[in-house]
Amino acid sequence: MTSPQQKGEDPITPQQKAKSLALVILKKYWFLLGLAFVIILAYAAPDVARKDGYIHAEWSIKWGAVIIIFLISGMSLRTRILTQTFLRIRLHLLVQIINLVIIPFFVFGLVLLLFKCHVPMNSLVLMGVVIAASTPTTVSSNVVMTKSAKGNEATALMNAALGNVLGIFISPALVDTFQEPLIEATPENESAQAGGKVDFTSVLKQLGITVLIPLVVGQIIQLLFTEKVAEIKVKWRLSDVSSVCLLAMVWSVFCDAFKSKSFDSVSATDIIAVVILNMGFYILFSFLCFFLAYIPFPSAMKEPSWIKRLRYSREDTVAVMYCGATKTVAMGVPLINVLYQNGDPGTVGVLSTPLLLYHVEQLILGNIEVDLLKRWVSRGNKKDAAAVPPPRDEEDLVSCPALPASNVPTNTKPMEEDEKECSYNERTTTTATVYYSEKHYETAKLETIQLDEVVPTSTTMVSIEDEKKPDANDSGLREVTSHGDFFTSPLFASETGSFTLDTSHFSTETTSSSQQSSSSSPVQPRS
Repeated sequence: MTSPQQKGEDPITPQQKAKSLALVILKKYWFLLGLAFVIILAYAAPDVARKDGYIHAEWSIKWGAVIIIFLISGMSLRTRILTQTFLRIRLHLLVQIINLVIIPFFVFGLVLLLFKCHVPMNSLVLMGVVIAASTPTTVSSNVVMTKSAKGNEATALMNAALGNVLGIFISPALVDTFQEPLIEATPENESAQAGGKVDFTSVLKQLGITVLIPLVVGQIIQLLFTEKVAEIKVKWRLSDVSSVCLLAMVWSVFCDAFKSKSFDSVSATDIIAVVILNMGFYILFSFLCFFLAYIPFPSAMKEPSWIKRLRYSREDTVAVMYCGATKTVAMGVPLINVLYQNGDPGTVGVLSTPLLLYHVEQLILGNIEVDLLKRWVSRGNKKDAAAVPPPRDEEDLVSCPALPASNVPTNTKPMEEDEKECSYNERTTTTATVYYSEKHYETAKLETIQLDEVVPTSTTMVSIEDEKKPDANDSGLREVTSHGDFFTSPLFASETGSFTLDTSHFSTETTSSSQQSSSSSPVQPRS
């Protein structure tokens, strides 16, 4: 190979390499870098995006940005795919029960236990962990990761939409249910800070305006202008616009938190503890989704039939894992804002911290899972392709080439070369060809004759000889179908017909039994 100097090109400098690497990192991890940037910006200038600040974020961001996010989400949901997978009720029920029932109650019980054990952690942070667990699945990242891991994208898309619609009603109810027991278990010096009454009617009203209505409007636009919307999504990069709006929300939340000095009570130990908890939660919930969807069973033992009926495919299992274990910031942060809009503005920042950390960690761990799950799905597809399905007569029949009547083989004539091409595959259903010549077959009495219950290695030729000389136009073709390890052969004959069985093409282990058939006297049909 010629070097750049030999080609007359300038060599790549270390600065250019560093710049190229930086661009790659920025393109791949821009959202995570943006998250760090807006938090630093909120710390440096909290007055800009705080409540009643310079840009009045309580309206411009907490209403405007949320409406834009869910309007884009509604335009991105492909209606045709949703309708195709809508009737898979049991699968959707499994995902939503894991995400909105099992996970919230498990985390609630664990946090309640931590309170009872007087674990030295900030009470608001622990309550934020429960609120994070009460939110629905993510809107887009779970669909992207499911597709990358060769999972069922339609299942992920349906459950992302369904979960976020259900979350409008279920998540506030869960937080309202959990809040009172948690406050009672909170240490006395933090109970007032952690408290707050949830106005359920107000919450549903605001979430309906900012989340549900934009989703519906987006779906209507997508239905009416499908091609135009698809073009605009690519040209204007609407998914990135949605992510920028989400960063604006995080910016506003942390401006309020830094302005009210809410993080003064949160130590580095609390943050590290939440990071470890979140990592453990995501791994545990991913395994839970895997076991409930795929139901693994030891290969050494006989698998019960009910497991086969309940087990989902590997592609569906991947979708269940990503939709069941993930939690949404796009829904969670607005929910916390609405639930605690009458409380201390800084409280929202502390309560949002576990959810923001979980979001970052699920992106990192989810991308690590992509390669593992992709190999698992590919390995399963190869295994399924190697396995042979049970025989089906109408699909697996292999027909032999028909010969003219003048070339009908006898019991001594060897097979022609083109006939030998019709070989028998022991694992599929095949056919043997029966040549018959019957002048008056319309009025003939029919009879079924069983061949030897042994599988031949090639097609069995059976010749039917009429006592009368057949005409050339009176010849026909019938098929003998093989199932498993034996032939059941409908051979058709009349009162005047006699049968001889050609055994020259049987395998060695079947020759003896076949020769006995051919050496015996011709079989006379019953009248």
